[in-house]
Amino acid sequence: MILVFLCIGFHQFFEFLSLATNSQIIYKIGLVISISSMYFMLRSLEILTNKSFYSQASLVFIFLVALHSFLSVMNFEGVSFYVRHYSTFIWASVWMLLFIYWHVCAFNARAGIKNDASRKTMLLYLLAMADLSFILSALYVIYGYLTFGVNVCYDSPSIWCTFFVIQMFFVPVFLSLLPEIFLRPDKHEKSKAKKTIIRILLTILIFIILALSLPFFHCLTWKFVFP
Repeated sequence: MILVFLCIGFHQFFEFLSLATNSQIIYKIGLVISISSMYFMLRSLEILTNKSFYSQASLVFIFLVALHSFLSVMNFEGVSFYVRHYSTFIWASVWMLLFIYWHVCAFNARAGIKNDASRKTMLLYLLAMADLSFILSALYVIYGYLTFGVNVCYDSPSIWCTFFVIQMFFVPVFLSLLPEIFLRPDKHEKSKAKKTIIRILLTILIFIILALSLPFFHCLTWKFVFP
């Protein structure tokens, strides 16, 4: 969990540097650092639940995103308290797919936990790790979109990244309580291929539903229809 926040913190630092220098290289390094946090997010879930969710596979997607980023021209500018990203459709899509997959795996792991306190801890884990800032930033983006011109497609990733700072106040509390409120399974469980495929398909389905139905994701639909 700490490495997740280290990645997001470095991403924010590199965003500041990219605005100060207008450097494509610095900007792209920041994007790669940001999406790398998803590996550590999945890895933290595996450690917490003592269950394999093939977090190492995410490194392949992260590498492909990095490759695409460094081979492309990516435009950006500073707006208000965040960076407006004009060329991050691939980056944002993979980020969100991994984020959804993390949730699917977490709820799947929670379904197999019988201890009530541990089941509640799984929800606290999601909130403490990322969901609190995600919910608040989504509300801000939707409100901003309706009232003062926030661009859903270009602004939401950086707004969420900025809101992510809120999470750091909850992580120390969560980690200090964790040994007392969560019973970690002693036996390591390896995911079966069938369950993994189901999780992946469910992740894609949720991604498509969000892309087609919510204002927060409407830019994905437009990107596919009008590339």
